[in-house]
Amino acid sequence: MSTHPAIDLDVKEAAECGLFSVPALLARKSGPELARFDARVAALAGRETMDLRASVETCGDAALLWSLHETLMQRGLPPVLRGPRPWHLGAQGRFVEFAADLAWLQATDPGHRGRYGLARAILKSPSGSDGWWRLMMRQFGRSGNVRGLVLALGLSDGQRLHLRTLQTAARARLFERLHGDGFGQLVGAIEDAVRAAPDLSGRTDPRATAIRRAQLWRVHRLLHEGPARTAYSWARLSGEELNRWQVAKQLAAVKDAALAFERFRVDAEAL
Repeated sequence: MSTHPAIDLDVKEAAECGLFSVPALLARKSGPELARFDARVAALAGRETMDLRASVETCGDAALLWSLHETLMQRGLPPVLRGPRPWHLGAQGRFVEFAADLAWLQATDPGHRGRYGLARAILKSPSGSDGWWRLMMRQFGRSGNVRGLVLALGLSDGQRLHLRTLQTAARARLFERLHGDGFGQLVGAIEDAVRAAPDLSGRTDPRATAIRRAQLWRVHRLLHEGPARTAYSWARLSGEELNRWQVAKQLAAVKDAALAFERFRVDAEAL
């Protein structure tokens, strides 16, 4: 997994280094550029959730990245399930994704209080408001590395589970293993297992089955929850309604191959 340096900027220095709030990014757009942006945002509502998730990784506009996160949040998808992180957007992308994490935290745990005054002020402000963004910029500039932000916000490991930028080190490594090349390797491992015990009816496509099972396994592992909650989030993500027993059966079918793959990845990273 790539390493990314901590950010230690105050608000003015952040702006001078090209780090902006989303309202500031939008203020920089005008004319045809703004019209194109507005059209792209309006089109998000008609796109499938899986498609939006894929766009998070490749998005080249930090303001549009925020709109993608807003749309996925409205669909009930926690940040950890919103696809690979757009590292190519650098500090600006990390700031927007941090904002997406905080918006989710405020929506799902409205009673949480930060440890320090600035963090408490953020959590009391309406997410997405101009004041909220100003406070967010100050917090990110003051303690933009993960440890500093977690301390300021007073987050438990449990609260960090479903976030993107504030994961524990172990969960962050798991997240990276389940995306990109690692996910492709997981699909391959599951496909090998499917082909080793083929469906005698001949109606099953081993590759398609492996991809679907790998996606379901990823949801299960990233959420760190059982079949019922996995089924709920899988429906939010894919549109496919499964009951807890169906999910449990699918996870059991893939468990040995998937865990063996994860152990292999851990061993390979240690070399």
